[in-house]
Amino acid sequence: MRVNLSNSQDFNMPIPQPGEIWEVNRLVQSPMKFSSAEQETSYSSSVQRFLAGNSLPRYVMIVKEPEPPIETEDQWLIISVMMLSVKTEFFSDADLLIPTGISGLEQDLLAETWNVVPALICNLLQPVGKRLSRQIYDYLLALGDYYHGLIHEPPVLSEIQRLGLVSGSLFAAKDSIIQDFHQKEEAWSDLLIMPVAAYQTYLESIKFTNAVLNEALDLEQE
Repeated sequence: MRVNLSNSQDFNMPIPQPGEIWEVNRLVQSPMKFSSAEQETSYSSSVQRFLAGNSLPRYVMIVKEPEPPIETEDQWLIISVMMLSVKTEFFSDADLLIPTGISGLEQDLLAETWNVVPALICNLLQPVGKRLSRQIYDYLLALGDYYHGLIHEPPVLSEIQRLGLVSGSLFAAKDSIIQDFHQKEEAWSDLLIMPVAAYQTYLESIKFTNAVLNEALDLEQE
């Protein structure tokens, strides 16, 4: 497993924009160090195969632009992404198939509308394919909001065909096979989520250290 633990490397990449498709970096970067034991126990076997280069690339759709940096380098910017999968056999009413003609990639993708997670910008490698249209972007987000009960009315189903997306049967996401797929995808998402948690812990440690130093200086001045 390749994990870059330095926060001093050169960082020069375009800022991801909503609707863009980005390839996930196989080199995990974090401002805090993970021990080998933590890496082995925290990541699923599928993630470890991915990091070793023994599985297909993974992709995400950018949902939200990066949050403003807080006293750190740009590489630790946090963005919001929707997980995409190449396992297109698991499409459902919550996992929509994006054909190659829409994505611009060589294979169809599965948009996991229910699986939106935070990620550090440095853990994305590069933009690929075509940027999704605003209509498709809005539809995917609305479907995810409905899945999580954030809105009461589902998006209009007839829009799926008009937009060129493909959906499974109604309530297919509640099928046991699809639920098992969701559980595995949630575990895979830890690849992006854990470095964000480490970054937030890193920020807290900086705040604590600064508070201690300021208190020491105040005492010294007194």
